[in-house]
Amino acid sequence: MNTSVTLDKKHFQAASEKAKKLGTTPKAYIESLIEHANRSFDDILAPIRKGFEGMSDEDLDTLFQKANSAARKRIRAKK
Repeated sequence: MNTSVTLDKKHFQAASEKAKKLGTTPKAYIESLIEHANRSFDDILAPIRKGFEGMSDEDLDTLFQKANSAARKRIRAKK
């Protein structure tokens, strides 16, 4: 199904500039925004889940503890 959408000049200009920075067309950029807006939380997390595949619970706990400690150190250093 093809449908047209009318954008005001300001919005079209913003989409055109962003598309140019990304090396694509305004049409493709706007289509990608719509596709991303309709992704499920499961779709968003899929690459993250894949990255943790095969890790044991112990490995995940260790990774989390290290990340948590590093984050706390950065927070303390900012104070």
